[in-house]
Amino acid sequence: MSFLDRLSLRWRFLTVVGLACAVCATLAIGVSIHYNEIELEHGIIQKSQTIHSRLEASTDYVAKQGGLAPTIERFTKKYQNPDSMTKEDKLAVLKQVPIFAAMKIGSQDADKEFYTFRVFSDEPRRKENQATADELAIFNKFKQNPELNEYVENKAGLITVYRPVHLKESQGCLTCHGNPSTSPWGNGKDVLGYRMEDWKDGKLHGVFAVVSNIAAVAKAQSQGTTFTSTFLLTFFIILGSIASLIMAAFMVNGPITNLVKVTEALSHSGGDLGTASEKIASASHELSQAATEQAASLAETAASVEEMNAIVKKNSENARDTATTSSASKEKAETGQGVVKKMIDSMGEINESNAHIMEQIDESNKRIAEIVKVINDIGVKTKVINDIVFQTKLLSFNASVEAARAGEHGKGFAVVAEEVGNLAQMSGNAAKEITTMLTSSTEKVESIVKDTKTKVEALISVGKSKVEAGTTIAHQCGDVLNEIVDNVSKVSNMAVEISAASDEQAQGVGEISKAMHQLDQVTQQNTQASQELASSAETLAHQSTSVRATVNSLTKTIYGHSQPKPQVKQTKTPPPSPTSKKSREKTPDNVVQLRPTEKKKSTEKASEPSVKAVSLTDVPSHEDPRFEAI
Repeated sequence: MSFLDRLSLRWRFLTVVGLACAVCATLAIGVSIHYNEIELEHGIIQKSQTIHSRLEASTDYVAKQGGLAPTIERFTKKYQNPDSMTKEDKLAVLKQVPIFAAMKIGSQDADKEFYTFRVFSDEPRRKENQATADELAIFNKFKQNPELNEYVENKAGLITVYRPVHLKESQGCLTCHGNPSTSPWGNGKDVLGYRMEDWKDGKLHGVFAVVSNIAAVAKAQSQGTTFTSTFLLTFFIILGSIASLIMAAFMVNGPITNLVKVTEALSHSGGDLGTASEKIASASHELSQAATEQAASLAETAASVEEMNAIVKKNSENARDTATTSSASKEKAETGQGVVKKMIDSMGEINESNAHIMEQIDESNKRIAEIVKVINDIGVKTKVINDIVFQTKLLSFNASVEAARAGEHGKGFAVVAEEVGNLAQMSGNAAKEITTMLTSSTEKVESIVKDTKTKVEALISVGKSKVEAGTTIAHQCGDVLNEIVDNVSKVSNMAVEISAASDEQAQGVGEISKAMHQLDQVTQQNTQASQELASSAETLAHQSTSVRATVNSLTKTIYGHSQPKPQVKQTKTPPPSPTSKKSREKTPDNVVQLRPTEKKKSTEKASEPSVKAVSLTDVPSHEDPRFEAI
């Protein structure tokens, strides 16, 4: 338990006010110190800038006096070389150099004014002026950016203000650092004996640095004063915090007293509110349970009606499909009847075509017979040729005999007679071959004609018998199809009547289902109202508990944990009624029982939309998981 929990509200409020004043005072002091440091740093920077401005002014002043040139002329006339010059002479020359004068003024009284003056360069004539690594980085900044005239650095409690030093011919800088040919001694050295670097006007020769220690300056400011500004600011802030705390104590006394009275009143009324809310919760719980059981029974009945409606619709659809199929079958049977009729007509045409084929074959046989007759005539003519050949051979033989009788005079005639005999022999042989071929051809043609006629007649006879058989079968198919068409027409008419009856039955079941759904909706509304009443009562009970807890918390807040506080009236939750307990014990998990008629009256009263405190998602429906086992 924390320290604040032990305090009363009055002392807790005063403690918080005191802590707030302390925090605000601390923040104010810290902010003032921070801004004092910032102001101090700005003052140091302005002072350093003033010192630089004073050095630049002194440099211009010494240059305008024009004492360097006469001084150099005086000593060059007095001495032959710079080695002869004394320290006093060289010091007299340096006093006329503007940069030297600025260096002297910058370092003079630097300790009294709490700063350090420093001159450095990358090519100094004196070793103590050689730039360090950090200083060389600053030097290069000015060298890389000729327009940079000042650079301020705040590092490790030191504020350093840098300004560049450029060679100016108007200030006589090139007298010592210019072209060696202008040497006053004529040996490339300046009046003090240093080698002249041949630098040009405007070259960055060095950097002036004014370094200030912040702590030393702050300490110097605080010397000679009795109270610092920070001390005075802290004193007045603490004084204001104490005054605010006293004022807060007087202002909070009255409201705290009134708050105590309100807390006591809430403490007494919270108990009564809890008792009433618990009684309402118990009654609404019983009403909600009865409405839920009634909704479950209606959901089961509605589900059965929906299943019956689905079956009737399915039967109606099947009847429609049967009617459609019967109509299609009737159309197909009629189409088949037309096809069979066409087939019968085709069979008759085939029969007629076979008759035409027989007539054509008979005509072809007659023509082949004519060809055979022509071949026989050719054979007769060939026999005549054979007789002529025989007579020619006989004449040739007689001529040979007569030529032999004639002797020498008949040799030529004998030769001719011999040749004629040879020709007659050849003609005879050819005539015999033709006769043989004609005889063979005549026999083959007659044989082919006979075989073809016999086979064609046999094929035509078989085809005719088959065509006649096919025609008979086609007629039978036509008769069967006519019967099928008649039967299909009857089936189609019956299917249409069944479909119409099924539609009327589905319509009737649909009306029943619609009525059941309307009844279910009414029951759901009753259940919703009872659930809303139960939820409202439960919410009221929770709010009553919350009020009691809030009153206890407020009492603890006002009086504290260690202080005596009034007792809050506690209430006990009444046990559930025995009627509802018995109904829950007797009712199995998978059986829903309806309440008696008297309970229904209470449900109807509860269905009035007098309380709306629960969302519609709490209303059970026929899809509620609690009804799955029904």
